[in-house]
Amino acid sequence: MSPLRAVLLVLTTLVASRPAMAADEVFGRWATPGVSAVVELAPCPDGATLCGTIRWLWDALDERGRPRLDTQNSEVGLRSRPLVGLAILSGLRADPAGGWQGRIYNPEDGQTYRATVKRRGADTLVVEGCVLIVCSKQVWRKATSVGAALR
Repeated sequence: MSPLRAVLLVLTTLVASRPAMAADEVFGRWATPGVSAVVELAPCPDGATLCGTIRWLWDALDERGRPRLDTQNSEVGLRSRPLVGLAILSGLRADPAGGWQGRIYNPEDGQTYRATVKRRGADTLVVEGCVLIVCSKQVWRKATSVGAALR
């Protein structure tokens, strides 16, 4: 194999693996503001996109001691779903400009919005949800970093 061909092979491999490396940067568990929830980012069942699933809630039980449900969902048939285990980020695809684009479901109002997720620093993720031109942004922290700070 010629040196030029070897260099091209290495460059092609690096470029092809870039989306996987970018995904690794956001994989894991993230604490939402006020540590009200922990959301795990991992591959979606389709294997082509990323999803974020609620894994823990600060206030996981309702006043009757039952798991909190998706009571605000606009689809009545989905209102009996427990919030823990619910995918709130879905269809996240790598954005050529950096970050990820997809959808975010807000269980507080039962609506789904356009989402942008960007890594900012070693333990920080910026999550933004938008409808038309109005956006709301949250900063999520790596759950392990939050746990370490509490020790």
